[in-house]
Amino acid sequence: MNDKYSSKRKSVYFLFINGPHHVHHLIMPALTFATIQNKFKTILVSGSAKNTAMINEIKESFKGAKFELIEIPPPLRYRFKWYKKTKLYPPPYHAFKKISSNLRNALAIISTSHLIPKLAKKYRVLRPINFYLYHGVGTRAYSFEKSQGSFDYLLIPGNYYKNRLINEGVCEEKQLSIVGHPKFDWLYNKKLKSEKLFNNNNPTFYYNPHWELKLTSFIKWQNIILDFFIKNNQYNLIFAPHPLIKHNSINSGYNLSINKNKEKNIIIDYESERLLDGTYLKNSDVYIGDVSSMIAYWIKIKERPCIFINAHNIDWKNNESYTMWNYGSVVNDPKHFSNYIIESLEKKTGVNKQKNVKNNFIFDNGKSSSSTLCANFLLEKLIDTE
Repeated sequence: MNDKYSSKRKSVYFLFINGPHHVHHLIMPALTFATIQNKFKTILVSGSAKNTAMINEIKESFKGAKFELIEIPPPLRYRFKWYKKTKLYPPPYHAFKKISSNLRNALAIISTSHLIPKLAKKYRVLRPINFYLYHGVGTRAYSFEKSQGSFDYLLIPGNYYKNRLINEGVCEEKQLSIVGHPKFDWLYNKKLKSEKLFNNNNPTFYYNPHWELKLTSFIKWQNIILDFFIKNNQYNLIFAPHPLIKHNSINSGYNLSINKNKEKNIIIDYESERLLDGTYLKNSDVYIGDVSSMIAYWIKIKERPCIFINAHNIDWKNNESYTMWNYGSVVNDPKHFSNYIIESLEKKTGVNKQKNVKNNFIFDNGKSSSSTLCANFLLEKLIDTE
């Protein structure tokens, strides 16, 4: 084997080719891996200028990290400001295709995207070891698709995921490693702090709907929620959907509500850094959502009341995808919404059961960070291949 080829086979690629909301899940393990070892070449691949900027900001906390950063130029249409893009960021397949010739001779690929096995097959990237790091801590069927078993290894948040992946026949135990959830390492690195977001001391409600149209409460409930808080200014509202709500709005043809009257008790945010950096999670009193895995972050930071909106009349009580709804109240009808708002502050339904989320859903050994557990597992498996 010539030296050049041998060098390529010692390369480990971390793929940041999805939207910016994926970066925080993988960046800390990637930089930790680049810091603790020099046996393998660490290469980070960015699919957008936004991802690159985020990586460059976070790397300042890892002075000893040795890695190469490759930014894949966007498709030509994304380079023109006048072009009406249906999505804000290039799709993952664009970057994967561009970098596929490099990936074919890599030793390993680490990603947060379900699409990687499919893309690897399409572009004949068949030799690298494929690692998947969960980019959320939800319980929907999406997180347990049969295709997940196509990865060589899955780095999972906790025992709940291990048991379900095995019981549903997705993969074998030998493919799994429980590592916790490294996005929390990033949040703690940002030094989450209390911040006064409103010029009052009223209770603050955080509305954070999912982006997928067949699951989200956003389309049916956005105006109901805004109207309620406009009329009831004794409460504050942070109206901050998943970033993909704005990302997909042009393509899907739905409208985004705005705070027309500049109500002082309402913040509407579709794209700021605060959607991702934990500011709203830390500084709210009650969570309002539907199926977003953000609820796990909410509970992990601090147990507090939750209201879940059943916008699609789901028979959820025996549905594993809606397990998280057992940790709060579930509202089906808009006419009862005000009652649930009051009840959330008085009864705090479900809060006593939320400790189970910390213990079962998100592993924490109290010693090593999640990112360190990820990096050590990667290193162990890569050394085993030699």
